[in-house]
Amino acid sequence: MKRFRLSAACFFSAALFLCTSCSGIIGYSVLLWNVPEKEIEDGTVVPVYVKSNISKVYVIGVPGSDEKIEVPLWKLSEPEKKSRAFRHAALYSEYSGMYAACAFDGLPIREESQNASKQVYRLRKNEVIRTLHSGEGIAPATGGVELPGEWLYVLTGDGTKGWCFSYNLRAFKMNPDGTYGAGAESAEVQEKDETLEALLAVPWYYPDYYRPMIARKQIDLESVVPGYGFDTGFASGTVKISLPNVTASFPYGEFIKADSGEYKIEGAPVEVFVRSRDYIVVKYTDSSGKPKSYSFISLGEDEKIEELISSERSRRQRQYKSVQSLGPDFKSGSYGTLSFNDGNMFQWTGFSRLVPGVIPAKARGSGLVEIKYFPDGTLKSAWDGVLTFHFENGDREVNFLYKKEVNGLRMAYAKVYGRTDSVTGRNIPAVSLPANSIVLFFQN
Repeated sequence: MKRFRLSAACFFSAALFLCTSCSGIIGYSVLLWNVPEKEIEDGTVVPVYVKSNISKVYVIGVPGSDEKIEVPLWKLSEPEKKSRAFRHAALYSEYSGMYAACAFDGLPIREESQNASKQVYRLRKNEVIRTLHSGEGIAPATGGVELPGEWLYVLTGDGTKGWCFSYNLRAFKMNPDGTYGAGAESAEVQEKDETLEALLAVPWYYPDYYRPMIARKQIDLESVVPGYGFDTGFASGTVKISLPNVTASFPYGEFIKADSGEYKIEGAPVEVFVRSRDYIVVKYTDSSGKPKSYSFISLGEDEKIEELISSERSRRQRQYKSVQSLGPDFKSGSYGTLSFNDGNMFQWTGFSRLVPGVIPAKARGSGLVEIKYFPDGTLKSAWDGVLTFHFENGDREVNFLYKKEVNGLRMAYAKVYGRTDSVTGRNIPAVSLPANSIVLFFQN
């Protein structure tokens, strides 16, 4: 019975607290964004009756009436004493009713008033923000010249706050009813550039040599790397070119369309030529003044680099397992015993006839097997693939074309030559079968 009375008392106290909270003022807040349906101007100090973290709203009083309305949390400062709220409002008085439209896609809002500071938000072209007040900071520069403007502390339409430099903002006055006032003409920024928006919508453009690899289902894992490609910087904040032979990065800048159609990137020695929705050419001028051009592609939504890599690794493992399952032990009267073990490990004894012409003289009879090369043309039709042996204490890899037979495994010593692509720096391997190649047969 005592336990029941205690619970009832707690319930009554909670109910009394809720009723008091609903009827009384919990503090005063500054309206940071106007409420056009009630024509309440930003900067107005209003009483706050309820804060709902579930609905993400405050219940406030409408000035000059007994009416109460719900307003999104982000539109108000935190409730505080009335005197403090008015001092808070004074901070925003200089920019009362001032808003701005963004002039280009990707303009960053930063944690602090300097270009090196962490980005907290990226604006879209024509996106409207509220300017709260100005502050001291380090002006961004292009070509060593500081840009005109000032750092503004701003509020976005989802409640994000941070610093944005005014150079690429178009300021205007917002009336309490939500209509644009003075400066509205400047808020009419550039027309929509669908080509540019499509370019910026792709976070990575990949090296164009990826496409034939994918088409032939021959993924060279040494050349396909998640970081390779061209990043516009829209999502990351950094324009970046990454290839085997070049890595260059610059802070994200405005994409400016030239009369000839290419896009120059503000503050970076980079130009982008859009050839189609999934193909671009990037011209980069390095520190020595030498211009270089690189081609990049975008892939379909279903083609993710990480998934392609994972799929290729799985394919190689299946191929190895198919050889292992045929044995795993294979014997040859001339070339010894070869065993394929778990973990892509091998054991090979009695291979002295292959030393040193095929197998290095100091090689030991164990090591690792890889499947990483792709035979083309007639080799592809005659052989199942290439086994690459890494012998312990060996100073080079040893490659054999292989063919699974009903009663064993046939292998032929192969040569792999590498050619370097002068543009990307990528090493392009090619498999060949020498005319006098040694052919080995192992029975299972």
